Amino acid sequence: MRVMQLQKRLMAVAGIVIFVYLIGHMLSNLTFFSEELFNRFYDWYNGGVVRWLVLLIIIIVLAIHVRTGLKIRDINAKARTVDYFWQDGFKIPAKLVTCSVLFLLAFIIIHIVQTLLFATVDPYRETVTLFQSFWMLGFYMAGLFVLTMHLQHSLANVLQTLGKTSFTCQYLAWAVTLSITCGLAIVPLYIYFGLS
Repeated sequence: MRVMQLQKRLMAVAGIVIFVYLIGHMLSNLTFFSEELFNRFYDWYNGGVVRWLVLLIIIIVLAIHVRTGLKIRDINAKARTVDYFWQDGFKIPAKLVTCSVLFLLAFIIIHIVQTLLFATVDPYRETVTLFQSFWMLGFYMAGLFVLTMHLQHSLANVLQTLGKTSFTCQYLAWAVTLSITCGLAIVPLYIYFGLS
């Protein structure tokens, strides 16, 4: 049982680091509405060791988060001899959850590779070109949808662990999650519908 608690704490710490990164990523993306500010920020970000340090931390933390999640899932599956009883009759199949998490991981990896392939001369134009594609916008929105579900579930669990009631933690988790994912979605949507 002690091993399980350590695994859960490790996964939570990794999740918190990713959560803080998402907030920073959202805020830096929102500078897009000022082309000069956006390019200036990404000139600084891409110009030194910051980009590579952040990338290294995110890759390590993602690897820890995924590996620990798989361990916890394996331990839970071995310990559960009878399936959970769902009072409301609603249950998301385990295979669908697995597929969504794999899609989210693929989305993150593809997004990281895309940003590494950006020319650092004019990040604003690169971003506009990327999200003028219907398929890229659709892929990005699908990734944000799955991220929203994953983030809401994770935040609700963390808040409940901290002693918040079920209703309160669900409400807070949705408010925080939607603030972040809407903040991440607004720039691609603006580019596709406003600049195309």
